[in-house]
Amino acid sequence: MYVTRVQLKNIKGFSGKRAVDLALPGRSGWTVLAGRNSSGKSTVLQALALALAGPTVSRALVTDFTGWISSGTRTGEVNVHVAVDASLDGFSGPGNTPEGETSFGLRWSRAPESEHSQRPLVEPLGKGKSGPRGPWVENPAGWFCAGYGPFRRLTGGSSEAQRLMVNQGPSGRLATLFHEDASLAEGVAWLVDLRLRAYEEDKGGPAADLLQTVLALLQDGLLPDNYQVKRVTADGLWVEGREGTKQFPLKEMSDGYRTVAALVLDIVRQLQGAYGALMVSRTSSGGTVVRNPGVVLIDEVDAHLHVTWQRKIGDWLQEHFPCIQFIVTSHSPYICQAADEGALIRLPGIDEHQAPEVVQEDLYRRVVYGTGDDAVISELFGLETLFSSRAERERRRLVALERKVYAQTTTPEEDEEYRQLTDLLTSSLVTRVAEVSARLEQDR
Repeated sequence: MYVTRVQLKNIKGFSGKRAVDLALPGRSGWTVLAGRNSSGKSTVLQALALALAGPTVSRALVTDFTGWISSGTRTGEVNVHVAVDASLDGFSGPGNTPEGETSFGLRWSRAPESEHSQRPLVEPLGKGKSGPRGPWVENPAGWFCAGYGPFRRLTGGSSEAQRLMVNQGPSGRLATLFHEDASLAEGVAWLVDLRLRAYEEDKGGPAADLLQTVLALLQDGLLPDNYQVKRVTADGLWVEGREGTKQFPLKEMSDGYRTVAALVLDIVRQLQGAYGALMVSRTSSGGTVVRNPGVVLIDEVDAHLHVTWQRKIGDWLQEHFPCIQFIVTSHSPYICQAADEGALIRLPGIDEHQAPEVVQEDLYRRVVYGTGDDAVISELFGLETLFSSRAERERRRLVALERKVYAQTTTPEEDEEYRQLTDLLTSSLVTRVAEVSARLEQDR
């Protein structure tokens, strides 16, 4: 199952000219939604998730849809088109096998003003998909979608949120996308249980094999700085730095290490639960690859990650989950650089009266094949300058002094100030180029 099209109409800020109608590649890979704060990135991911999960799961994930319908409208809709490949998706059980492309949608309606309850009602858009092989049944066969919010904590969480996470169905796979207090602790608990079952089996049993597969995946270059997950005990995962150094619990590491390990572990757990088995293969270098298909949504995938890790995470996830369609949001140019062609999407700011759109080829090439600086000053991010406010003030002063130096009208104090600013502001080639450009602008 892969998403080929997403449509939102009258959902939160997406109404009128800002209504969403996005065509996606419809295959595994890396799709990025980029935009400023409040541009609606999380809304698109959540609406997409709810359409794939259906009305019953939607009501379990969101108990009150007040605020979802755009102001001044009576109804809101989300419609998602997906490509189905019966040979890849692994459908099982009775019923006709889905084929080709199909769509799933939800409609939110405001209650009549005469009624006491003003909470919007949610219902299927069209006939719905409730057959035995549809995606909206309690435990859908062949349909996989998981979603993760920006927090992705490894511990804690409210009892209600954790109740959803324990659920092996769609609501559990999407809980953290809607509940920031939901943790990914179930993944570690699952791995600890695998370890226990492996001890109870004969040598080489299925639990032992699965445990070794998961550990091999976590050890295959996931953590930076040569850290590796080495083993699992009743206390959780243990990590080793340089070879031979003392091992320590993963939970003692920084948020970046913990959240990435928890994310990957939960994706594997959810795939195992949905398909009953992992389709595992090896890379030419001996790395572990999981080939189960589906859609994984990640909000702010760059959260807690250093820029060196932001550059790596998209490629790592695609390499180790080559049959997953990742749809992520980000504020990072380095996350965007991993986007597939036709899968880099700009969401306009809330004050821009235009719809989200896939970026044009020239902008895509500039972002993917250029530098991070090229990306952040492009229209994708809209950053006007690479310099701090203090540097901008000093650069303007330097340009003004330089004009007086050329005109030979400076005072001795201004000559000294000019020398000091020149030393301060020409520490890099990029800075000097920007400074000369500013001077040429003034000379026109």
